[in-house]
Amino acid sequence: MQPNPGLPVRRLTQQDLLHLACPVCHASLQLEGSAILCTGCSRRYPVVDGLPVLLSGSAH
Repeated sequence: MQPNPGLPVRRLTQQDLLHLACPVCHASLQLEGSAILCTGCSRRYPVVDGLPVLLSGSAH
């Protein structure tokens, strides 16, 4: 997924992630660079246009 250059991008913060969990193992998430890391299963999820893409198929 590529960012949309026409939209303003809001930076995702660790505070935003307090309300989210890994869709696979339900563990907490943390920001790591430009991705989100699951603290349980170590999957990495992308952030696109400031939004976390928490789809199990998009994890690396």
